[in-house]
Amino acid sequence: MFVIMGATGNTGKIAATALLDAGQPVRVIGRDAAKLAPFTSRGADAAIGDAADVAFLTAAFTGATGVYVMVPPDYSHGEYVARYAALAQVAATALGNAKVTRAVFLSSLGAQHEAGTGPVKGLHRAEQALSKVSGLSLLLLRPGYFLENAYGNLGLIKHQGINGGAIKPDVPVDMTATRDIGLAAARALQDGDWTGIAVREVLSPRAVTMRELTSLLGSAIGKPDLAYVHFPDADFAGALVGAGFAAPVAEGFVEMSHALNDGRMSASQRNAGAYLGTGTAEQFAQEFAAVYGQ
Repeated sequence: MFVIMGATGNTGKIAATALLDAGQPVRVIGRDAAKLAPFTSRGADAAIGDAADVAFLTAAFTGATGVYVMVPPDYSHGEYVARYAALAQVAATALGNAKVTRAVFLSSLGAQHEAGTGPVKGLHRAEQALSKVSGLSLLLLRPGYFLENAYGNLGLIKHQGINGGAIKPDVPVDMTATRDIGLAAARALQDGDWTGIAVREVLSPRAVTMRELTSLLGSAIGKPDLAYVHFPDADFAGALVGAGFAAPVAEGFVEMSHALNDGRMSASQRNAGAYLGTGTAEQFAQEFAAVYGQ
C-alpha cells in the first residue's frame, strides 16, 4: 500500500494517479471525501482527516509500503517556517509510530541551507525532522522553481502587459514542471531504489531565464513583445502582500529570489543523479496560453 499525502494537490494527484495506473494499491489522504472520489472510484482507499493530527496520520500510514510526504504551503500564515517545521514533525512522529520504512518528501533546491532561502528554510527544518525517524529510508525530492509559478502573474500580464518579479531577468533558473514531481515520487516509491537518507533533484530538461520564459509566454498568448521587468524588492513584496501573502512570507519570497539570483538554489545533479522530467518551458507556455485565454 502506497500512501499519498496531498492527494488533491498538484503533485499528489499525479503521484496517486500514476500508482493507480500501474495497478498499485493506494491510500489517499485529504480533508474532503468528495475531492478524493476520482481516486476511490478507481479502488483507492481514502483517509479523511487533518494532517496536523498525529493519531490520524499514524492510522493513515499504518501498513504502508511507502509514503509520499508533503507539507502544503499557507502563504497567509506569518510564522511560515515554524508551520513547516511543526507539520513535518507531526508527519515524522506518525511515520515512526506506524513503523514506516520508506518515504519520499517533497522539498526544494536550496533546502540544504539553514538560512537565506525564504520559505525554503521551512523545508530545511522539515528535512531535519524527517531525517531523524528511526529505521526510515527517506528520499528528499528537491525540485527547482515551479514553472507553474507563472500563473501568479496572469493578472499582471493581462492588465498591465508585462511580466515581472524579483528574480533577475538573465539568470538561468533551474525550473520544474509540477507534473514531473508527482511522476518522480511515484517512480521512486515503486522502485524503492535508495537506502538511508538520499537526495534526488527533479528538474526540467534545461535551465531557463525569466526573460526567455516571458518571451515564450508572450509568443504563446499572442503578445510577442511581452517584457520581463525586474521589480525592486519593496515593490515585489508589496505586490505579494496585496495578493494576500502575509508580510513575513512576502519578505521570504524576496529572500528566495536573491537565493535564485546568486546561485544558492541551483541544481547540483543535472549531469548525474537528477530525475530529468519531460515538462519544458515551451510546453508550459502552451498550457499557460490555454489558461490565459479562458
